Amino acid sequence: MQKKKEMTGKEKRDLSRRRFIGGSIAALAGTGLQGSKNMFSSESNPGEGDLRIKEYRNLGRTGFRVSDIGFGSGELADGALLEAILDSGVNYIDSAENYGRGRSERVIGSVINKRDRKKVFITTKLGVRKDDTKESIIKRAEKCLERLQTDYIDCLMTHMPATVEDLKNKVFLDAVKELKSRDKVRFCGVSNHGSQWRDVPETMDKVLQAAAEDGRFDVMLFVYNFLQQEQGQRVLKACKENNVGATLMKTNPVLNYFEMKENAEKAEAEGREVPGYLKNLLPRLKERADRAEAFKDKYKLTSYDAVRNAAVRFALSNPDVSCACMTIKNFSDLDFYTGLSGKRFGVVEKQALTDYSMLMDDLYCRHACGVCESECPEQVPVNTIMR
Repeated sequence: MQKKKEMTGKEKRDLSRRRFIGGSIAALAGTGLQGSKNMFSSESNPGEGDLRIKEYRNLGRTGFRVSDIGFGSGELADGALLEAILDSGVNYIDSAENYGRGRSERVIGSVINKRDRKKVFITTKLGVRKDDTKESIIKRAEKCLERLQTDYIDCLMTHMPATVEDLKNKVFLDAVKELKSRDKVRFCGVSNHGSQWRDVPETMDKVLQAAAEDGRFDVMLFVYNFLQQEQGQRVLKACKENNVGATLMKTNPVLNYFEMKENAEKAEAEGREVPGYLKNLLPRLKERADRAEAFKDKYKLTSYDAVRNAAVRFALSNPDVSCACMTIKNFSDLDFYTGLSGKRFGVVEKQALTDYSMLMDDLYCRHACGVCESECPEQVPVNTIMR
């Protein structure tokens, strides 16, 4: 009797991947959507047969060439998934000490320590607290290094500073300077997706334009999408002028709309009480859904993926963007996003998103705009609540 050959780790991952995709296709066929065309592409699966990163871009003055699709690891729990992400050519990983209470960094560490460290750019973030000292920041960064199982962090970011004053926190910057001198950190960065609640809140673009002009911040992570372009474009301009790496989050601005609608419908179908905020929103959602029918017919919009496809391609079409970070939850997501690598926006697609943005404009609360919050006489933290 012939002895059964033991599969390698990669073979096991490939098999799991095929099973996952096969199950997904079967489920899709059951919904009647398989093979349907969307408004932005003639392909039902933009990544089919082309599941590797096809474009790498400069990450500002770091000199690193990053994949145009990056990985936002906030929900990472599976090392096999990260292995597949890296095998696809993704080489930019964004994490933070508080993602899964350190779980994200631990999973990254378990995978990265078996690979060529120099081929991957890892960013992690620390939220600077009022009681932090230079020593406490260094200690927390060293904990990140332990979890990541690496000798150095490519970019250590200050996580969501609400004001320019917070951005230029001496404690954080002095800690980064020392960590750099010890070869524990290579570059300094900042993330920002909207002003936090303060007595004098400041908008994302104000904080990040100051970061770009400061000279000590090499990379930044911020919001830019087809419904929220103005602030992001100002930040991108500042990044280009100062040779700062520009990485994006929240490139899909309609995710919350679809989730809210689905949650409301699910609650009603199960006979549960619809949450108050959704109950108030439902009439407006219904009105928008009715008005959207002509739009859906015109562009053959059959699925949420159609909008997701266009949203990512919109972001990647801007030459000043270094990398768009995606939350990749499974192999299906990975196939979808790697299939969009290197893709550009067409004239018809641009018009379609313009029409869509007009349709959905007043259902999308702009991350980072700060207008409502600064005008509220009761100092309600509008940005934080809406996010």
